[in-house]
Amino acid sequence: MKPSRSFSFTICLFFVSGTHVLSQEHLSDLYYSGSYQEVIGTTKARITSGDTTFNTFYLKALSEAQLGQNPQAIQTLDRALMLHPGDSRLLRMQAGQFFEAGDYLQARQGYQNLVLQDSTDVSSWMKLAEIASFRQTYDQAIEALNQVLVLDSMNLSSLMMMGDILNRHNNSGAVVYYARAYRLYPENQKAAYALANMHIQSREARKAIPICEQMLEIDSSNIKFCKLLGYAHYKLGAPGKAVQWFDYAVALGDSTVFTLKFKGISHYLRTDFGAAIGALEDAVKKDSLDAELHFFLGASLSTIAEMETAMYHLNKSLDLMKPDPSVVSRIYSEQGNIKRLEMKYEEAYSYYEKAWISDSTNAISLYYMASILDNSLHLSKEALVDYQRYIEALDQLPEKTEYGQGVSIRAIVEDRIITLKEELFFRDE
Repeated sequence: MKPSRSFSFTICLFFVSGTHVLSQEHLSDLYYSGSYQEVIGTTKARITSGDTTFNTFYLKALSEAQLGQNPQAIQTLDRALMLHPGDSRLLRMQAGQFFEAGDYLQARQGYQNLVLQDSTDVSSWMKLAEIASFRQTYDQAIEALNQVLVLDSMNLSSLMMMGDILNRHNNSGAVVYYARAYRLYPENQKAAYALANMHIQSREARKAIPICEQMLEIDSSNIKFCKLLGYAHYKLGAPGKAVQWFDYAVALGDSTVFTLKFKGISHYLRTDFGAAIGALEDAVKKDSLDAELHFFLGASLSTIAEMETAMYHLNKSLDLMKPDPSVVSRIYSEQGNIKRLEMKYEEAYSYYEKAWISDSTNAISLYYMASILDNSLHLSKEALVDYQRYIEALDQLPEKTEYGQGVSIRAIVEDRIITLKEELFFRDE
């Protein structure tokens, strides 16, 4: 009887094992058919009933990730790692879910662990570079990208990211990485655009033209390359060609301020003032704070005797180019502070005076002027005049601006005025 029982038990195990394999295949089929919610429901029930199989947890986490349920996927992966510690597939997915959830601290730790396990793991190095770039720890980003390029010198993403980081820091080395990316992947539009744009920024617009033309041969309706090509011609002093490409961009549906502005300026440079006015008027409706727009619109309008409107736009251009008086005054005040600390009192007085002239609400500059005359240059009569000007300036200011410090200084100044008047009286001055 024993052999018979053993045989029956073996058949039973084989049947259960076979059923489990079929069940796992069914889960995989559900996942690849996009039935993610059904996969989650089925795997959840199995886990509750005690299933510890790797694939059950893995497919559940994958399905949760597909549905954007990052926190749930992370919880599933945490449980899976308790049952299957150190599994690289689970660790990689967990780091990816932390990354997708925006938890870059945990994601960074995860990817650092992965590259410690395998220093040739290109995808983990790339994620570390992305995280470092987002956190603006650019040295770490560059270090990670260099690791990628050692392992894969043709990695497009790393070449582009390295170029972007260097370009952000105005490092001319960016063009080297953009050029390599474009040379390796000549049909890649991002690489082509970055390189062409870099050439224009570097005052080598002529080099941008063949790149843009090649991209437009591939995709003739690409607005970005149309306007970039127009801008390259504009920079080279060829407004006629610039207009052609800006017009084409507009015909394709572009209505950005950039295109309208440089289309209008290019028409102006060709003395086609009517067309310039049309484009510049459209542009100024979208951006009324661009001084250049107002200048060229005003200059164009003046050619057709629209003098009043032309003067308005030219005056607007001047107003926009003027710095904020309060900012100018603050700069002069800081310069005065420096000279006062250096005990160069006459220079300090001059800067405080400029601060006052720039912004007549900056009453404290008058106090410093008076204080220098009184305490450093010992010019009592002149100091008295500036102290009185300070009090008068305070009286002209709205009440809300005369806060704590102003009030206490006012009291000091009023006492000092009385004292100086007495001193000057007894000195018969």
